[in-house]
Amino acid sequence: MSIKEEMTNLKEIVIKMADAVVLNMSEAINFYLNKDTTITNINDDLIDQYERLIEEICLNILLKERPFAKDLKEVTGVLKLVSDIERLGDHAEDIFEFSQKLRNFENEKNDDIVELCDYVLKMVKDSINSFIHDDINLANEIILADEYVDKKYIEIIENLTKTNKNDQNYLHFLIYTTLVVKYLERIADHAVNVAEWCVYMRSGFYKDRNLF
Repeated sequence: MSIKEEMTNLKEIVIKMADAVVLNMSEAINFYLNKDTTITNINDDLIDQYERLIEEICLNILLKERPFAKDLKEVTGVLKLVSDIERLGDHAEDIFEFSQKLRNFENEKNDDIVELCDYVLKMVKDSINSFIHDDINLANEIILADEYVDKKYIEIIENLTKTNKNDQNYLHFLIYTTLVVKYLERIADHAVNVAEWCVYMRSGFYKDRNLF
């Protein structure tokens, strides 16, 4: 297999892993928002298997092929990027886990959190598309979008804690809802990381520093 074929194969497997993560995240968010009882599990084991496979392929390319600059940037970028995709998978599982604690709070849906769910999921999809299509402009849009998520996260937490309900049921709701919102904020951070590694793979710059 030529280096070009190996690089194509590597990218295809990363896309498969990313697609599996998006599916997990969509299901976790759907369970949180709609209490969809058809969703009984989030399969994070598959994501971990993809991560190990991709790391193995990357190391084999680095050791056997000794790639030139363009391919070397892509391989090293994928090695970094894939760890963030794996963390996205972990957080999908986290959201599903804590959403199960909120099964009995069907009337407590928060419009700001619904909006944040949609916004963050779009960031993840866009970060993956920036990798698929080598789209630096899209990657930079995602990086800038993180500021909105940070502000929205603080706003949601402040509004939740301002509520005057002091009963045990509301405290239960508050704790687990806060955790869900925190994981949404972390998901946005990892989407930004994916976008930043996409920029690096095309330009050699990571966080405005020339690494290659």
